[in-house]
Amino acid sequence: MAGLDIPPHVAPSRGHGRGRADRHRGFTAVELILVIVLVGIVSAVAMTRFFDRQVYDAETATEQLRSILRYGQKIAIAQNRNVFVRLAPNRIALCFADQEPCAAPNQVRAPVENSWSDATRAACGARTWMCEGRPANITGNANMTVMGFDALGQPFNVPQANQFSGLTVTIVGGDTTRTVRVDAETGYVF
Repeated sequence: MAGLDIPPHVAPSRGHGRGRADRHRGFTAVELILVIVLVGIVSAVAMTRFFDRQVYDAETATEQLRSILRYGQKIAIAQNRNVFVRLAPNRIALCFADQEPCAAPNQVRAPVENSWSDATRAACGARTWMCEGRPANITGNANMTVMGFDALGQPFNVPQANQFSGLTVTIVGGDTTRTVRVDAETGYVF
């Protein structure tokens, strides 16, 4: 191999068969431990926020309230009769009569069984009527306790002493606040 010049970047390296770049690959034990500790701290802080049950319960209660209101409006139109929405401190329920308690046969049947959560079992009693209980770890307030939808799906006050001015329900769970509204003119639930 006399007469062949091998460029320096191709020439074999000295020092136990390893090149200088090969000796600096990977992480040290200190770096790995530091990363693991930092990931643990960040996950501990993030997990408390991620698994805050009150936030999930508030979101669920908000969507259940919207669904129940929309269902009440649709049933009123489909059956050509008044449907009453009862907003009690511990539940929301649909009835065909403006009386308390809303007992069978005046209970509006649910399209499927209600959630049958602990709160619903305690507040509603029956599994087949459109009634949902309020979870204990959330709060809610409404600007009225009873309203209704007529056969055209338009909302009205109970008693019908004055014009319906809209319904606003605020649901609070943890640091989350949700609002459900029923439009005064159309009955649109948002």
